[in-house]
Amino acid sequence: MIYSFYMSENDINVFKELNINLEAILRELKIPFRSLQSGKFTLTKEQYIAAYESIGKNIPRDSILRLSLIESKNSFAPAIFAGLCADNALNCIRRIVKYKKIVAPYILRLEEGERSTSITFEMEGNIDIPFFAVLYEQVNILSIIRKGTGKEAIKPISVEMNDVCPDNIAEYFGLEPKVSPINRITFDNEDLKKVFITENNNMWDYLEEELNKRLKEVENDKSFSALVRKILFELIPSGVSDIGRIASELGISKRTVQRKLKDDGTTFNEQLIQARELLVRNYLTMDMTLDEIAFFVNYADAKSLSRAFKTWTGMSVSEYRNMESLH
Repeated sequence: MIYSFYMSENDINVFKELNINLEAILRELKIPFRSLQSGKFTLTKEQYIAAYESIGKNIPRDSILRLSLIESKNSFAPAIFAGLCADNALNCIRRIVKYKKIVAPYILRLEEGERSTSITFEMEGNIDIPFFAVLYEQVNILSIIRKGTGKEAIKPISVEMNDVCPDNIAEYFGLEPKVSPINRITFDNEDLKKVFITENNNMWDYLEEELNKRLKEVENDKSFSALVRKILFELIPSGVSDIGRIASELGISKRTVQRKLKDDGTTFNEQLIQARELLVRNYLTMDMTLDEIAFFVNYADAKSLSRAFKTWTGMSVSEYRNMESLH
């Protein structure tokens, strides 16, 4: 299986500042150095694991915090977008766990208890997970939760990892992690109930200009159908696309939503298709895999999305991408 590996401009700058030869690391892994221009690599499972191991060997541990924080991301990061689109911290974790399955050779085990929820990090095939990956993922998840809720005081109730935690990361967690063969971070469920504030999702700022332009048009359109589309744009990336949730967001019944849309000469399904199609067209310009795009528009898999896209546009995804590359 092929996996996606993202590296932001800030990540690259950190390596430069530390005088780490990133080109040498990539060439050792047989990854074309020009891939840095897009900030994304497609790696085999073996390359993915080797990349984390190599980066972990070359970067000082006290520099890992800077790479892991959401504030350090100055470009669109799908994993962060997946988390920040959720409505609360618990659903954020659920979305990240689901997303990671399609982009990384990780096994993220989610254990939801009565009072606490844990995420355990493992590698497929019973392979030891690189320590760099453990630190990066644990810090990143906490960073996303703090950003989404706007509450910097949130901290895990316990952290376990397979080596000694750097002091600055322990300070960020707000506790001293335990050295353990299990790599796990655990949160109090009361913290995970805290809602995410839409405006805290800075990943929207990095989406294509065309999408932001269309979103502005929706905001200026005062019709009921435009209001439904606006809510759909926000909900679809969180994995929600049903009329019941739209009705709940508006504080009215599903029947009332249907009636008001009928008054506008449209239906809920037509508005859902419009919203999905616009999101898909945008994602296709962002070098995301079809599996990732399917995840963000709430389709079961890439094949289902491909069939839908052909119905919407009369073109296959590859034909559309070829056409766009000529513009």
